[in-house]
Formats: sequence, structure tokens, C-alpha cells
Amino acid sequence: MSGVGRFVELAPTHLMRLMVIERRSFASPWTEDDFRHLLGDSGALCLGLWAAEELIGYALGYCEGRDFHLASIAVDPKLRRLGWAWQLLEQVLCLARARGCSRCALEVRSTNRAALQLYAKAGFRSMERRKAHYSRPRDDGIIMERAIEIL
Repeated sequence: MSGVGRFVELAPTHLMRLMVIERRSFASPWTEDDFRHLLGDSGALCLGLWAAEELIGYALGYCEGRDFHLASIAVDPKLRRLGWAWQLLEQVLCLARARGCSRCALEVRSTNRAALQLYAKAGFRSMERRKAHYSRPRDDGIIMERAIEIL
């Protein structure tokens, strides 16, 4: 199931599928309330990726002035390494740019090699290391950023 996906703005009706992907993807998943808060924020970008009529991934973030913070990006684990995360990242950055953002920042676990490779490929640079920032499991956080341009 690789190819080009269809992007849809996420709504509270997508919450259950979001939670499935979230719980499969992260050791310390967001809560339903975390998702509800972002889905209800007018400054947020909540993008879903659909393939074969199924929500397979999402990218979530928010704009603050000219800055975009990518808060979370995930693809269903059974569909990883097929280019879906790249499509999500490219599309959410284009949407942020259309809203007037010129820079993107994110935070990633230092042990998340696949994400670090994706972000490096997309031109993100490591800016700061936050020692023992994450719990469950304990891990450092890496702050990365890049200018928003066409990938």
C-alpha cells in the first residue's frame, strides 16, 4: 500500500483511529484529551493521511506567529518505511508556510533513529539536547529546526 495518499483535515470524529495509531507508535502516547485540545485549536494544523480509505498517519502542530511547532507525526507501524511520513511532513510544512510560517521546530527522542533520519533528510538541524527530558522510557530530547521552504 505505497503511493500517494489523500490528505484530510482531522476532526474529533477521527479520534478513535488517531488513538490506535498513537498507542501503536509511542511508549508514552498522548491522551484523548491531548488530541481533543489540539483538534479544537484554531491555530493548529491537524493533518490526516488516508490510503485505501483508511487513516494511516497524521501530523499535528501549531502556528505561533511565523513559527510552526511540529508536535507529533506518526504512521501506523505496519505501514512504515514506505514514504508516508515524508509525504505527511512535506504537506504539513506546505500548509504551515501557507499560513505565513517561515520556521519549523520540533522535539524528538534521541533514540528515535528513523525520525532523526527523516528530519535530517528534510533539512532539519539539531539545535539543543535536553538531558533526560522524556520518561517512560527515560531519554534525551533533541530540538531540531529548519526554515520552511518547499522540500
